[in-house]
Amino acid sequence: MLYLLSVLQLLFVVAFAPLVVGVFNKLCEIFESKQGPSIFQPYYDLYKLFHKQSVVPQVASPMFQIVPYVTFTMYLFLTLVLPIITGFPLSFGPVVDFIGGGLIFGAIAGLKKLSAIDSRNNYSHLGVSRASSIGALSEPIIVLIFITFGVITHTNNPYVVNNVLQTSTDWYLSLIHWFVVFAFFMALIIETGKLPVESHTSNEFGMIDQAIEMEYSGRELALMKWGGYIKQFLLMSVFLNDFLFPFFVPMKVSFVAVLLYSLIHLVKLFVLVLIFAVIQSTISKYKLFKNFEYVAVAFSFAFLAIVVFYATGGKL
Repeated sequence: MLYLLSVLQLLFVVAFAPLVVGVFNKLCEIFESKQGPSIFQPYYDLYKLFHKQSVVPQVASPMFQIVPYVTFTMYLFLTLVLPIITGFPLSFGPVVDFIGGGLIFGAIAGLKKLSAIDSRNNYSHLGVSRASSIGALSEPIIVLIFITFGVITHTNNPYVVNNVLQTSTDWYLSLIHWFVVFAFFMALIIETGKLPVESHTSNEFGMIDQAIEMEYSGRELALMKWGGYIKQFLLMSVFLNDFLFPFFVPMKVSFVAVLLYSLIHLVKLFVLVLIFAVIQSTISKYKLFKNFEYVAVAFSFAFLAIVVFYATGGKL
């Protein structure tokens, strides 16, 4: 049963990750009084890219072509170990905890940066420089958040964290928990490349992730984009299931309950995407140096959670 549910979760994430991005893009266009593309446009784009020829920079090493396949495989592995549609560990669930998952995300980002540098493209180098500068400050925030939850729940297992918050209303309503929620939400905006941190345009002043994959084309570009969709889906799912709204996630093995929650989870994701779309349509992009002030505020929320926890002696 657990192996079957693992496959189901993998297919669920891979199939619906582009749809979540399509809904987000559609909502942003609607808020700007435009018709916008179909919510299925990301699927059309992936289909088109998979059928196009790949062009590789003459100066790039074989690593440039290998990285998209490696990173996509690593994203698929993460779908098997994180709590997406279940509150109980699946077959590969015990392999990594929060810290391990964070390290895998970090390894993927590192490989992407190396491949961008390998392309010898100036814009790609610019994207790597910006991503590294912001990541050097944003990644410690995520680590601090995971440590805080580890102290509260006495574990870094995401499934246990979900179960604790589902069954303990006191912890869910505590000030410590909501400081962590605000910190992770701000970090989520950074990691998913949303405004006010990053704008997805061809303008070099707003490019970060877009610049990193600029030299890719064809099948490799499709895998990079699909992997990016999966990354957003996974991070938003972890935020919803382990931080913001951990309720209704099945804590006991039940195929019917998992199928039912899959639909509920999509609704939760669409509500979160709506919030992102409202932010995207009402806030302008920060200047590059302003991003560091934004990161500082996110770090303050995470640090305040630790301070409040120890100041109260771990009591609510």
